[in-house]
Amino acid sequence: MERFASEARQSSVSADEPLYRRSSLRIGGAARRFVEVGSLEDAMLLLAAVGPDWRRLVWVGLGSNTLFPDEGIDGVVVRMSGELATWQLDASRATVGAGAVNAHLVRGLLREGWVGAEFLSLIPGTFGGAVALNAGTRERELSEVLESCTLARVDEEKGAWHVGTYPASELKLSYRHAGLSDGDVVLSGVLKVERGDVEEAKSRVRQDKERRNRTQPYRLASVGSTFANPQGDFAGRLIEAVGLKGHRVGGAQISELHANFFINAGDATAADFIALMALARHRVREEFGVELRPEVRFVGFDGWAQLIEQEKSLR
Repeated sequence: MERFASEARQSSVSADEPLYRRSSLRIGGAARRFVEVGSLEDAMLLLAAVGPDWRRLVWVGLGSNTLFPDEGIDGVVVRMSGELATWQLDASRATVGAGAVNAHLVRGLLREGWVGAEFLSLIPGTFGGAVALNAGTRERELSEVLESCTLARVDEEKGAWHVGTYPASELKLSYRHAGLSDGDVVLSGVLKVERGDVEEAKSRVRQDKERRNRTQPYRLASVGSTFANPQGDFAGRLIEAVGLKGHRVGGAQISELHANFFINAGDATAADFIALMALARHRVREEFGVELRPEVRFVGFDGWAQLIEQEKSLR
């Protein structure tokens, strides 16, 4: 890290960064090091500095679907910014950096007269996170417009990183999932867009946002949808049906507005949040035989193991 800090030209390194400031849920201890990496050259310099041990780096976007541990992360947390948060248009293709904020991207495309990616305005966070989750709404998902993706991948045997561009078809995109390997770093992607009725597209975006604000606790501290919808059903409906809408554990609460939104109602901890998730999974499994799959990412700790332990105590 010392070499990176001295040689990087478009990046910054800070110590003991409070991660709750980097999370829409407002939960998390401090990161030992927090890096804002601002160019491809600096990103590759950082990867070279850690070598094949990709586990030393934790990549985050805006923290919009992220749960950080209460004790923080004794490692390096990285966010892409600068050149890695921009996009360029070439005919009907938009090359988008992984750090680009989805809502900013949509506004920029519409300003230039391009449509087709409006659904991303409802996806909080950055483009890299949208790729990693094949993010989407009820109208559309990223796999429908993503043409290719540029990744940094490590060869652990040779101890070297290489950058390659892969067709979207090779990513095995499915519902809220992309077939990325452990350690893969999304650098950018290419979207297919088209000329269209910009005013109509803007109207749809406004209507979608108004609907979201009516039906979701958008302005409260949350991670958005806590669980992925099971096939043919809705996680929120199932959680409400088992009587947990509004239920609270510590400072974590299931929203009164939408039961698949778990919010930080005041000084919630990661332990509170996981306990509430475990209760919802347990009740839905017992009542309906449905296994709810978390959509929230556990970053910097084994949240899955903690979740399973909590569920065992409920049996």
